[in-house]
Amino acid sequence: MLALHRVGGAKRTVGVVLKRGAPHAPELAKEVVRGLRDEGVGAVAEPECAEMLGVPAAEKPEMFATADVLLVLGGDGTFLATARLAAEREVPIVGVNLGGLGFLTEIMRDELRAALHASLDGESTVDRRRMLRAVVRRADGSHEAYQALNDAVLSRGALGHTVDIDATVDGVFLATFKADGVILSTPTGSTAYSLSAGGPLVHPSVRVLVLAPICPHTLSVRPLVIDDGASLEFRQRSERNGLVLTLDGQETVMLEHDDTIEMTRSPYVACLVRSPRLNFYDLLRTKLGWARV
Repeated sequence: MLALHRVGGAKRTVGVVLKRGAPHAPELAKEVVRGLRDEGVGAVAEPECAEMLGVPAAEKPEMFATADVLLVLGGDGTFLATARLAAEREVPIVGVNLGGLGFLTEIMRDELRAALHASLDGESTVDRRRMLRAVVRRADGSHEAYQALNDAVLSRGALGHTVDIDATVDGVFLATFKADGVILSTPTGSTAYSLSAGGPLVHPSVRVLVLAPICPHTLSVRPLVIDDGASLEFRQRSERNGLVLTLDGQETVMLEHDDTIEMTRSPYVACLVRSPRLNFYDLLRTKLGWARV
């Protein structure tokens, strides 16, 4: 059974986030909750899981606003959704790999006890992963702001034609991309969609963004690495609607022809609790199958 020491006599709370349908996640969550309860540490979970775990129920916004540590049992997708909602408070997130690719959920099951203990004590090794902020400015003057940890993608949506997207960097016109879309990726997201589009692998500590076209019409168009302090602006040149903004492959925003999309580094970061046994290069070897003979 997992056991955690009580921290300074104070009641701490762990927010438990489960990927629906993930093998072994419910059993591991129950084991974690028993260990927390034995040591006087509180736990909360989403309503659909709370009764099964025997803990108070809380919707995600409430959980992320109050928990001292977030425990994610699932894949990178679950981690990404959690990171976007929890970024404003910069809550440490312990992502447990349950057998998938897992570039973000890098804590292994046998490391979980120590990782939670260190996180509650404020002694864990935390990567402060920079995020993106995308602002959609509508023709009527309204605007909406979104956060992403991996990437923000402008794509053609369900339509079969390519799109023409004008891009500027710090107010300077860069190009009109005639393509299926464009990806703006953080270093964290360089192992995701950007990699499939031909973008480079980037160490998470490097302060850059990667702009990668998706299936460009002109073969001379290539991914571009820029400073992460830059401000990018995108507009759809064609009057045909159908352009879609997608955040981390999960959150979708339908766009109109006259909309302007501004993308910058977010003021928030995602606090990823690191495995003591793995670094970025270990992950590349193990997750991408490098150096296998």
